[in-house]
Amino acid sequence: MSWKEKSKEFGGGDLAFLSEDGEVINFVVVGEPVLLEGKFKGRPTEKVGCPIVTEDGFVLLVAGKRLFRKIAKHEERFGDCVFQAIRHGEQGDINSTYDLKMLDDNELARKLFTVKAEWFNPEMIDEAVKAALDVMTQ
Repeated sequence: MSWKEKSKEFGGGDLAFLSEDGEVINFVVVGEPVLLEGKFKGRPTEKVGCPIVTEDGFVLLVAGKRLFRKIAKHEERFGDCVFQAIRHGEQGDINSTYDLKMLDDNELARKLFTVKAEWFNPEMIDEAVKAALDVMTQ
């Protein structure tokens, strides 16, 4: 069995965090957001798991509520738009800011929506949420 076939069989479950200054992720939204409760530096915190597809496949983007709200404002474009999120702020900086752009890149859009159609399975979201909760409660 090839690696591609095995990756389809094994499913997703990958997590993505924007944790470094200048970190960028290009994505399309593929599912409903999930509220994730955990701890950060010993204090209770709430993050939002945003199911997305990148050029590498499905990931659950674990984002703060500010970035989540920025994404939510564009819900009517989820079926046809590629987004780019950029972090501004050092690791651990609770005052980090995020830019969100809608990209006008037809080739990237075609590629990401093809990845979504060929590789994404909604069951991957449940697996990724479990993984995120494991990380957030350690």
